[in-house]
Amino acid sequence: MTDPDTPSQFDPKAYRSALGGFGTGVALVAAHDAEGRAHGLIINSLTSVSLHPPIMLWCLANSSNAFGVFTSCEAFSLNILRSDDHDVAHRFSRRGDRIIPAEQVCTMETGAPVLTAAVASLDCRMRLRQPMGDHEVIYGDVITYRADPGVDALGFFRGRFVTLTSGDPES
Repeated sequence: MTDPDTPSQFDPKAYRSALGGFGTGVALVAAHDAEGRAHGLIINSLTSVSLHPPIMLWCLANSSNAFGVFTSCEAFSLNILRSDDHDVAHRFSRRGDRIIPAEQVCTMETGAPVLTAAVASLDCRMRLRQPMGDHEVIYGDVITYRADPGVDALGFFRGRFVTLTSGDPES
């Protein structure tokens, strides 16, 4: 039996490759678990939903071993990684230990863990969770934020990390 919502010739690998043509920034979402440990997870599904009020969304796979942490938290932070944060991106995109060392985080208004060395951090309160396909769409109200506009960001394009920079405007 075929799924009426999925073409019969659907190739997930080719689909992922096609989506790889859309370059994204690389961000780490962070939240405390029930024991107060800071967990981190790499995401690239980060979207500004609204400016008034400021609302962000990101997506979490239902199969993620950190699903319980991020769907039961009251607050989380969204942290845009620096261009030289390849190690952070690799570590927190793999299964296994996702605990962020205490010396790498601070807190802002909500008390959620915030990555101290991020290009920008958004401190969010959970607004809404919405199941969608094989993911949970998570919305957060941005309570406060900080940014370091002089630092280049880490990007991801066609399966590789790239540097995102404002650079000098071309003539």
